[in-house]
Amino acid sequence: MTDPTSSSPSSPSPRRKTLLFGIGGMVVAVLAAAFILGGGRLGSPPKKGDAHGHDDHDTEHAAKPARPQAPMEVLLHTDRAARAAATGKPDEARAKLAEALKLKPDHAPALFLQACLGVEAGNDAETDAAFEKLEDAAPKAPEVALLRKMRELRRAGTGWQQAFREAWVAQGRPDLSKSQLLPGATPLPPDPAEAEAQQAAWARASDDVKLLLALGARRLDSEKALFLLARVPKLEDPALYLAVMDALRGDALPESSHEEARKVFRQKLEALAAAHPQSMQLQLLVLLGDTEQGSQMTDAEQDALEKVSTLPVWRENSFAELYQRARKQLTDAGVPDASAMAMSAVSRSVVDRGSWILRTRNVGTRGMVSAEGRKRLGRVTRDIGARMAAQPTMMERMAGLQLMRSGAQDAEDELGRTAALARIEALEGAIDQFRKTAMERWPLYSLAEELLGEITKDEPAYLLSFAAGAPTRAAESQP
Repeated sequence: MTDPTSSSPSSPSPRRKTLLFGIGGMVVAVLAAAFILGGGRLGSPPKKGDAHGHDDHDTEHAAKPARPQAPMEVLLHTDRAARAAATGKPDEARAKLAEALKLKPDHAPALFLQACLGVEAGNDAETDAAFEKLEDAAPKAPEVALLRKMRELRRAGTGWQQAFREAWVAQGRPDLSKSQLLPGATPLPPDPAEAEAQQAAWARASDDVKLLLALGARRLDSEKALFLLARVPKLEDPALYLAVMDALRGDALPESSHEEARKVFRQKLEALAAAHPQSMQLQLLVLLGDTEQGSQMTDAEQDALEKVSTLPVWRENSFAELYQRARKQLTDAGVPDASAMAMSAVSRSVVDRGSWILRTRNVGTRGMVSAEGRKRLGRVTRDIGARMAAQPTMMERMAGLQLMRSGAQDAEDELGRTAALARIEALEGAIDQFRKTAMERWPLYSLAEELLGEITKDEPAYLLSFAAGAPTRAAESQP
C-alpha cells in the first residue's frame, strides 16, 4: 500500500475506537471484548445531557442511585471480582468479592455482582441473600429488577441472550448506560497482575498465537508491531492480512520501517489477490489502495472498477469461522480471556481501506465526467456496496449501505437511495436502543459467550432484535 501505516477518518481501528458506535467496526463485539480485556475500565458513564445519556427530566421517576462509591481498596477488589466473573472464573470472583464485602458489607456493586454469580450458578440461596441486601443498598434499581426477571426466564429454559432481551423489554427498556451498579462505573488504575499475565502469555506463545495476541493487544508496543510486520510475508489468510494492516496504521511502526512496510504489504496483497480472484475486497484494494485519495479516476480505472463490481463475493472467508479458529487457538494455548482476545483480534479484519478510497475517488470524479459517466460510476459503486452490505458485521453493513446510497444518488435511482437510507436509519435506531442495555458491562460469563457467538453470525440482525418494535423473541427482517 502507499502508506500501510496511515489511518483513514472513516475507518478507525476497532481497538482504538472501542466506544464508537457506527461504521468504525464491530459495534457489539468490540465493546464486549474491550470491556473484558480492560478489566471493566471503559471509563466513566455519560454525564448529564451528553449524547449517550438522558437529561434529568428523562429520569424524574427513575430509581434512586446506588449509595456512594466505596474506598479504593473495595473498588479494586470488586473490579477484580467482576473481571473474574466475566471471564468464567467464579471461584476466583467469589474470593475477591469476599474481600470487598468484608471491608464494606453494603457495597451495592459488590452485592449486585454476588447476585449475578448466584443467578449464573443457579444458586438461589446466594442470589436471594444478595437481592435482600440490595433492597437497602440499591432500592428499586432497574438492574436488580432486570436480573430478577432474567432468573425467572432462565428457570423456564430461556437462553441467556433471549432472557436478557425479554427482561430488558419487560422492565420498559431502561437506560443503563449510566449504571452505578454495573462494573466500569468508576475509572480505576491498571491492575499490574493483568500486565504480568499478558507478558507471560506472550513469552510462552507460538508465533501463530503471538499473531493473535498482538492483534488483540490493547496497546501495540514496538516489539509486537515489528513482529506483525515480520509475519506479513507468511500470511495466507486475507482476513489476517487485513487485520495486520489495520494494526500497523498510525505510529505503530518506527519511521525507519515504513518503506519496508509499504513494500512488504504490496507484495503480499498482490499474491493474495492472485490467489483469490473472486474476492471483491482484495481486487478493489489492489486497484485503488495505492492511489491518491480524492483524485479523479482515469478511464482505465473506471473500466477496471466496473469489472470489480461484477465479482460474486465481497470476501471469501467466513467471519464466524475466523473467530472460532482464533478462539480455539487461544484457548488451546491457555491464553486468559480467550473469547474476548479472539474477538478483539479478528475484528480488525473488517476495517476496509479500499471502499474508503473509492468514496474519496468518487468525490474527485463525479463532477468531472458526463451525466452518463456519473450514472455509470453510481451503478458500479452501488453494486460494490451491495456486496459489502451482505456481510455479517456492522462495519461492512453500514459502509456498504453508504456506498449503495451514494451510488444510487449518482445513478439517479431515488428509490434505491431512499431504501438504503431507510436501512441505515433502522440500524442507527437499533444501536441507540442497544446502547441503553450496557450489555458489555454485565458480569455474566454465559451472557457474554452467547453474545460473541450470535454477533459473529450476523451482528446487524442481533442489534435489530433490540430495536423498538422488534419481536421480543427473535429478529425478523434485517436491513
